[in-house]
Amino acid sequence: MKFPRTQAIVCALAVGAVTTLAACGAGDAPATATTATTAAAAAPRAAPKAVPVPAAPVVRADLGRVTAIEPITATAKPSGAGAVVGGVLGAVIGNQIGNGNGRTAATAVGAVGGAVVGNRVEKNRSESVVGYRVTVQMDNGMTRSLEQSQLNDLRVGDRVRLDGGALQRV
Repeated sequence: MKFPRTQAIVCALAVGAVTTLAACGAGDAPATATTATTAAAAAPRAAPKAVPVPAAPVVRADLGRVTAIEPITATAKPSGAGAVVGGVLGAVIGNQIGNGNGRTAATAVGAVGGAVVGNRVEKNRSESVVGYRVTVQMDNGMTRSLEQSQLNDLRVGDRVRLDGGALQRV
């Protein structure tokens, strides 16, 4: 089969073009990738956006919560008047019971019992609250115990501030 001359030239040019394109395409692909990578590396990067971090709560050593309140009591020394009055009343009541030796025994037991009860009554009446021990769990984790002469309507669970050794409700 014979090709006319123009057809032979066209076929030769087509085969040459395909071969050239195949050779150029294989060589260009890595160069193009390298060029793209180099261009991306050379391009200025945007600065990372700052994400706001919530501030940690400030722990103050002077703030806390009342966890307990205990009264501080003082008892005056009994004068003995309660025992005397109780003994007399007990003897009178004991004398009303029985006859003869039984009456004498009941009077003695009434006097002793009355004296004991009278002494206890006098002691309880002389006991008074002289202050309060307030326990506070501070915000920094420490537990403080303070003595105050008055509560000023302070209650367990109240938020307080320690100011110069005294507690103030917040």
